[in-house]
Amino acid sequence: MNRPYPTRESGFFVAGLETRTSPELEAYPRTAKVPALWQQFNTAEFYAKVPRKLAKEKPFVVYHSYGPEGSGAYSVTLGYQVPGLNDVAEGLSGLNVPPGRYLMFTAEGNPALAVPATWKGIQDYFKQPNAPRRAYTFDYEVHESTARVSIFIAVQ
Repeated sequence: MNRPYPTRESGFFVAGLETRTSPELEAYPRTAKVPALWQQFNTAEFYAKVPRKLAKEKPFVVYHSYGPEGSGAYSVTLGYQVPGLNDVAEGLSGLNVPPGRYLMFTAEGNPALAVPATWKGIQDYFKQPNAPRRAYTFDYEVHESTARVSIFIAVQ
């Protein structure tokens, strides 16, 4: 895993599919909810529901509404960046991700393998005594290509 890059990001809006899950549910294929979001996301029907896509139509995965100090359940919104919440079609969730300070990590290679490995590295990184404190507000992935995912972790 690469060293994280500190950055200040502008706020943005996402229109997409949302679920509530937890690390315990995601640990097992039969209870994991995020793969089902990806299945819905990868349909022509979903694609058509978001006509005003920004960010070169790259998928965004936003993690938010964490339990205290990141424990327990959290929400996941998978979708596209849009100009505003007025661009959220009926049946989809809209999310306003405010500006903030982040550390950007990069997952390279097959996303099915590289993204989970990078998240494991991120967890290990924040266990270090000199690591900044996570904010547990909004963390997100930008799927830049089929071989590169940028992961932004909000810090205090």
